[in-house]
Amino acid sequence: MKNLLIPTILEADTINAVKTALKQSKDEPTTIMLMLVADVPDTDSAAFFLRSVKSEMTSSQKKVLNDIRTIINEAGTNCTLKIHTQYGVSSPLIKNLIEFHKIGLTILTPSYKACTKKIQIQCLQLLCNCKSPILHLTENCDEKDLSKALYLEKTKSKYQAEDLQQLIQNEFDCTIVSQAKIQESQVAEDMTAMLADAISKNQISLLIETRKPEKVSFKKKKDTTINEVLGLPVLSVYEELV
Repeated sequence: MKNLLIPTILEADTINAVKTALKQSKDEPTTIMLMLVADVPDTDSAAFFLRSVKSEMTSSQKKVLNDIRTIINEAGTNCTLKIHTQYGVSSPLIKNLIEFHKIGLTILTPSYKACTKKIQIQCLQLLCNCKSPILHLTENCDEKDLSKALYLEKTKSKYQAEDLQQLIQNEFDCTIVSQAKIQESQVAEDMTAMLADAISKNQISLLIETRKPEKVSFKKKKDTTINEVLGLPVLSVYEELV
């Protein structure tokens, strides 16, 4: 059984995320959970709370959800769709959700990462501090074969390519065919020329990197990421502190 989590604001790129999730399922029994987050209304009244949490979807959001349901239905009986609305987020809440539902892979869309609401920014950072591998998508990722990967090895990482391949093999269907050492101080734009040749030569369609837990804040990070520069999806694997 594969359980995959897709945080979403129900933009069109959520459809790409669902299609990518189905490809990773490899026809195994799969549950795809779409997670929407919302603030908890600041009120002591139970009636007001219930009225506040019943937010209506826009017509475009309803269309995206209907399209996703159609895709899931066409995928057959091996795939189940769940819709989860999370009111309020915290480190224990998100970690317990990941563990309780046995999430093997979290998929992040460009639209979700671009969100400017505080609760979604915080949720994104909390997800990155969880142990589940995270796939950062680009637009139209469902059209790409994500089977060949380039491992961006950070100088302080404890993982070699062979270790990482063994670690992800049960959750993500790809093979690491190339490797590049990355200095912690390197700027994403400076990596383009260095990596372009390896990407072209080995027909790379996916980048793999490791991440470590960071302090959560309400500020959106403005640093340019590698996948924004190279236009490739990135699989981020949690690396515990030693």
